[in-house]
Amino acid sequence: MRFGTHKGNYGYAPFLKAWANAANIGTDWQKWQEQAQYSTPAANIVENEANFTIEIAAPGLLKEDFKIEVKNDKLTVWAESKTQEEGKKYSRKEFAYGSFRRNFTLPETVDSENISAKYADGILYVVVPKLEKEKVSRSINIE
Repeated sequence: MRFGTHKGNYGYAPFLKAWANAANIGTDWQKWQEQAQYSTPAANIVENEANFTIEIAAPGLLKEDFKIEVKNDKLTVWAESKTQEEGKKYSRKEFAYGSFRRNFTLPETVDSENISAKYADGILYVVVPKLEKEKVSRSINIE
């Protein structure tokens, strides 16, 4: 089973998103800086025998800024920063996230009832446990 983030985009989604942003923003540097505040954070998915761990890089946020929801076969992580950085003048700003939403398609082999999360050092860790192998397989009766 595959743990996916997008179905059917064949890896072009980041390129298409950047292209759409460039078409809408043009060469206005201020607009590019504003867009960087609302970009999607990078995510790693680490797998071991017991679980998948989704690591989302989201520096500058508080634990209370995040929301995580599981519905059907989708895990959604979103955040909205309520902190304002008044009085700061940036010459370059690349890692602040005003708000974002990430969706992950869960494989059938996970235990979505026991997902846990923690936020430490600017990384959100979402642990998605795998089902025991006995629970994944089933017998088929022959009529």
